[in-house]
Amino acid sequence: MFIHIKSDESIPMAKKVLLSGGVIVYPTETVYGVGCIPTNEKAVNRITLMKARGDKPLPILCSEAEMAFKLIKWNPIIDKLAEFFWPGPLTIVGRLKEGVVLPYKVTCGTGKLAVRVPAFDWTLRLLREVNGFLVGTSANRSGYGAPVTLSQTLTRLGRDADLYIDGNETVYGRESTIVDVSDGKMIILREGAIPVRDLRV
Repeated sequence: MFIHIKSDESIPMAKKVLLSGGVIVYPTETVYGVGCIPTNEKAVNRITLMKARGDKPLPILCSEAEMAFKLIKWNPIIDKLAEFFWPGPLTIVGRLKEGVVLPYKVTCGTGKLAVRVPAFDWTLRLLREVNGFLVGTSANRSGYGAPVTLSQTLTRLGRDADLYIDGNETVYGRESTIVDVSDGKMIILREGAIPVRDLRV
């Protein structure tokens, strides 16, 4: 099923699919994502198979920084990065908090978790409707470029999702920058929409 973000039914429909255990393709400010409720192991495993991802952790989008605090252990560098760059195209990898239980395919046993607060109004509104968390991996199979239009997701991921949401071409047209600060120092894992030179904190 396909729907545009301008439709009044887009948020309710996406919420219904997600809370019933489904998988959606949706826009962010960076690239199109494929997502589900992160605690739903069946849906998480389904996304991994769709992407032919293997044992590679899945990032989680959060409705606000306070929600990310519930998932990863905070430190001064994370605090500064979140203040400067969230909401926005920066994914932060931190240590998983004790007591947080997620399906194996989300962390792949690393003890770490990648989190981001997107700067895209539609996605933020959806996040607030589904209790603040959503798997936020790019909507492409392994080896294909991340899609920046809905039509690209159909060739790079396929038609196996339950709902496809069209938000036109994404704002940045490239993936988020990823930094690992789990050990109190910043390691650049991928340069994306935010240039590395801008990440000095």
